[in-house]
Amino acid sequence: MREMMKYFAALLIAIISCVSQASQDSSESLALRKSYPIQLYMGACVVARAQPAQAESQAKEMGFNEVKSERANQYLQGYKGKAWVSKNEHGNFAIAVQDRGLCSVFIHQGNPEKLMASMEAWLPPEGSGFSYKKESVSKSGPLETTSYKIFRGNQLMEQWVITLSTQPGSKLVAIMSYDTSQA
Repeated sequence: MREMMKYFAALLIAIISCVSQASQDSSESLALRKSYPIQLYMGACVVARAQPAQAESQAKEMGFNEVKSERANQYLQGYKGKAWVSKNEHGNFAIAVQDRGLCSVFIHQGNPEKLMASMEAWLPPEGSGFSYKKESVSKSGPLETTSYKIFRGNQLMEQWVITLSTQPGSKLVAIMSYDTSQA
């Protein structure tokens, strides 16, 4: 557990150093890092490290309400876990955490390219002690899934995954997931 906390602290320092460079970055880059969907993802899934109790605490703190039965199953895809939803001035969102170590933020509106760019804006910068590998996982019609495996040295630490829908009028635009089952 201490090793995990040391790792998380090092990743957080790398992320903060990336944010501190914002004065050198364009305002668009800063806006990408501060977008509401990525803040949900970072706050509910990354900070909680997909741990159910921590993700639940984060979701409630962000004003999400738990959903049960069929509605929850839409987000949990048949796995055990919990789901929460929120409708606010930013739009409609859901957070789901599966007991198997997958935490996801469901985004029901927005620009798919900007959502991907906002996730990429948070990836560790060069010289941070971390690296990442971007990989196209699948592409089927209007759906495309990309993973970002984050390494410390040669050790896989975590995996961020984004699935985007480019279908006009889609009720679901993106899913940002934090996957601990691969690390």
